[in-house]
Amino acid sequence: MLRCALAAGTLTVLLASNAAAETIVRVQDRPAVPDATLLDGITIAEMEAIMTKAGYQAKVGVDGDNLPVIDSKASGMKFWVYFYNCDGEPQKCRRVQFQSSFKTDEAMQKKALDWNNKKVAGRASNDRDNTYFDYLIDAGGGVSPDNLSQNLERFDTLMSEFTGYIGWR
Repeated sequence: MLRCALAAGTLTVLLASNAAAETIVRVQDRPAVPDATLLDGITIAEMEAIMTKAGYQAKVGVDGDNLPVIDSKASGMKFWVYFYNCDGEPQKCRRVQFQSSFKTDEAMQKKALDWNNKKVAGRASNDRDNTYFDYLIDAGGGVSPDNLSQNLERFDTLMSEFTGYIGWR
């Protein structure tokens, strides 16, 4: 009987110890949250400021449909930032899309579509003798300026990888 009581007591201590260790691991696994303001959508001016702070040029203008766009350059290649699902004043946009465009031949266009089957991030599409590469960010529900800056840098890296993959460079 004493052995059963000791075994039960030991089991209780082990279970409590394991639960505490699991809690500690879970707390340690959580990433540190920087003290940043979350933006529920983003204005064109906010995106321009984020791009400039990250060292990218950011020229605000309008596209052929008279919608706001930012012209920029990364890794020596032009790209544009488009804004979707915008409302309010000033307009806050819940979707931000980075997009580049390249003159391509048929072989490059086949490789571009192959990218879509092999890669998780970045999307390619073809139209006549152009290939488009884009990267969409969902800024609705809260996104930090640091996260947007990281996504911008990720697009820069992906765009460079993509052009190498299709043989454009």
